[in-house]
Amino acid sequence: MAIVELREYKIKPNMKHAWLKWLKAELLPYQVSQGMRILQTYVYADENGNDWFVWLREFDDEQTRQALYEKTYNQWWKDHVRPKVFTMIEQDNIKVRLLNPVKLV
Repeated sequence: MAIVELREYKIKPNMKHAWLKWLKAELLPYQVSQGMRILQTYVYADENGNDWFVWLREFDDEQTRQALYEKTYNQWWKDHVRPKVFTMIEQDNIKVRLLNPVKLV
């Protein structure tokens, strides 16, 4: 059964435009090129006015998810991409949840 991963990132103040522009131009194309399936992306402002970026990724199974993590988050990512990510989002506020489907109808 497919696994859906829900990821939430708190965007640093005044960085929403730069974050979304960079995601569209560089980050998401890279992740897709590695085999990640991006289902949807969202933004919202919380009750304190903080901007959040939310996205859903889908994997065939946990083994595939782990293999794609290893392929995508390699040394190049750690050296070049990760530092840029944390200039725009709050590292301590990253939330990752695995969603389990519930058949109700």
